[in-house]
Amino acid sequence: MPPTGPQRLAILPCQFTDTPNVEPHDRQHLEDLFVNRGTGGLNDYWIAASLGAINLDGSEVFDWRVINETQAAYVAARPTRWDKIRGAIDAFGLAASDYAGFVAIFNTSVGDSGASGGVLAGPTDVNVTFLAHETGHLLGLNHSFDQSDRKDATWSAPGEYFDTYDIMSAMNVSNFSDPRFDQSGPLLCTANQDLMGWLPAARVWTPPSHQSSVTDIDLVSLGHPEVPGYLAARAGGYYIEFRTNDGWDAGLSEPCVLVHQLVGPNAVVIARDKTRFVNEWQPGQTLGPSDLEMALTGGTRLTIVSFDVANRTARIRVQNQVAKPIVAGPAIDVFGSVGVDGGGFVIVGGTVVKIPPRSPVLEMVTRLAMVSLAEQTSGAEVQGPTAKAALREVEQLAKQTRQR
Repeated sequence: MPPTGPQRLAILPCQFTDTPNVEPHDRQHLEDLFVNRGTGGLNDYWIAASLGAINLDGSEVFDWRVINETQAAYVAARPTRWDKIRGAIDAFGLAASDYAGFVAIFNTSVGDSGASGGVLAGPTDVNVTFLAHETGHLLGLNHSFDQSDRKDATWSAPGEYFDTYDIMSAMNVSNFSDPRFDQSGPLLCTANQDLMGWLPAARVWTPPSHQSSVTDIDLVSLGHPEVPGYLAARAGGYYIEFRTNDGWDAGLSEPCVLVHQLVGPNAVVIARDKTRFVNEWQPGQTLGPSDLEMALTGGTRLTIVSFDVANRTARIRVQNQVAKPIVAGPAIDVFGSVGVDGGGFVIVGGTVVKIPPRSPVLEMVTRLAMVSLAEQTSGAEVQGPTAKAALREVEQLAKQTRQR
């Protein structure tokens, strides 16, 4: 079940025998960072990122404690992340079952990362961006991706860590510098919020099912859920959200619409320009099939209409087209997909007819696609003379294909 309500963490500040007097942060700083509300710390972050579904109330910050080993000996004896976190838990004499997770903070570097049940942090990792990312793993979130083949490290997957608008891509995100807690933000994308069960259904627009429609909707900035309205649209497998460069998203360069998909447990941001790794969508831009493809095979097309930053809303046009086959007689249906260069395919009565780039067949398919809606009703014969002529040409092409 997705986590809801208080998520009680234990924060364990650890020193070594060779650095017993080094305390990078005092207890009050850590309590404000992890536990207290209204400080701009991690508790405030997760309340906002989960849309109020969870908090860190009841988390406990312990006093600095000297582990009876040198830093070098401790690291040598505990090769894995969890070994190091477990060593801190044991030093404080705590039971793993008493907390939702542990954050072991060391006064000198022992590495940093997350492990099942805990977070490992050094003195430079005590910031909201790093801690939100790693506690996100504790909560059940996975890394987010973009659509590129870039690799953040030799061991990472293509695109992993490159959704700069989602906390689960830290540390490659568009964050900002907080005067107390260093790096902070950004928010969690709506695809991940929905994956966790934190995105209220009443605040998600979805198109009417099993029918074609064109709808203009206003999306509220994700960072301002206090404004009434939809926080997301979900259509054609996409999550659409509006983000403004303020609050937890102050590190974003400009207001933008973001589009995500869920691929298994991972959120993937959809590019506006894959070659330049641009993922922000702006007014006047469109994502989705061409008119021809929409007519032939249906689909969903998104158009960014306008931004009203003062009122923290963006207007999005969602065109949802249900495919209706063009029928000539009882046995032959024609549909397909054509790319911008004219390449693609047409299926005629179950036969796949390939269309090479810039083929004159494109004109035939276009004529079929542009038959009036009345002539495209499923089960009805095509009546228009232009459509009939085009059907004959494509059927002939299909016959030749079958003979080959």
